[in-house]
Amino acid sequence: MSNTLPVCRARWRDIPDIVDLVVDPFAGSTVGAWLVPDERRRRDVLSAVIRVWTEHALLFGEAYLLQDHSAAAVWLHRYGPIPPPTAYGERLAVACGDHLDRFLRLDEVLSAHRPAGPHNHLAFFAVAPSPRRLSRATTLLANSNARMGQALLPTYTEATTIAERDLYARHGYVPHEPFHLPDGTTAYPMWRSAERRRPNPSPAIRARPDRPGRSCPVNDLPIRVILDTSAIVAFTRGSTVVGEVIAAVAEEGCLFGLPVMCLAEASASAVDSNRLDLLVNHPAAAVLTVDPLRWRDLAAAYRTVGRLGTASALLAADDECIVLTDQAERGRCG
Repeated sequence: MSNTLPVCRARWRDIPDIVDLVVDPFAGSTVGAWLVPDERRRRDVLSAVIRVWTEHALLFGEAYLLQDHSAAAVWLHRYGPIPPPTAYGERLAVACGDHLDRFLRLDEVLSAHRPAGPHNHLAFFAVAPSPRRLSRATTLLANSNARMGQALLPTYTEATTIAERDLYARHGYVPHEPFHLPDGTTAYPMWRSAERRRPNPSPAIRARPDRPGRSCPVNDLPIRVILDTSAIVAFTRGSTVVGEVIAAVAEEGCLFGLPVMCLAEASASAVDSNRLDLLVNHPAAAVLTVDPLRWRDLAAAYRTVGRLGTASALLAADDECIVLTDQAERGRCG
């Protein structure tokens, strides 16, 4: 009988457990001691910063846990330049206080050595101490690597110990030229090339025959949520609620819809274009057009709600999905 623990995708409610897993080894490291010399404050400061980046990863990446929450892997999708966490400077200043300059210096060094091309970045990987620690680390790393490999992109991480470097090497990572962190710790940049696969028809797009105005992958995954203009704008401004809904839909193996008119309206607003691009390029996103034969329905909806984007979102929704607004906690409508 196998004792391997299953791996599950982390949700927003799992953030405290992820932070606790990551902060324990970080607070005991020489890097952690350099960042926050005051041992009494070190854990609290590091926890606050780790939380900021973990929240960001759930919006612009993925995180995985062993089912018993004894190990965590936090990934960032660096398909292109990603924006910093919402209000990062202010949150970092509040969390770090007098140590802000040290955190900024560490950010600079890590950014300078990070690959520029598209890749998935393993930002945090932590396993709780236990007799089966290596087995748990192997299980989580193998599973999360496989899930990241579905994007057919290389993966990257930094190892700061020989044990970490060797663990990653056993999973196909190749060490590149090491560099030094500001405290003097040697960091080993680890690169894992994308696996080559046979051509897969899944990226192809076609119109659903039963709904001519909707495009989706050929495996015809169901669309569970339609984001209206306000929800799209909220996401570009760092809404954790909208990000959590998107993560839940993706975890379910379904899609979320982005009406093209809502995207156009959102783009015309003062939104972060990088975040908008990330939303459109999300693996679970489906850009929806309006069926020309339903123009009268669109016109009727427009007369009712007064906005083309909202009208197109309502038109795209059906009994299988809902429309999500920026007031997600109390503003969902079908």
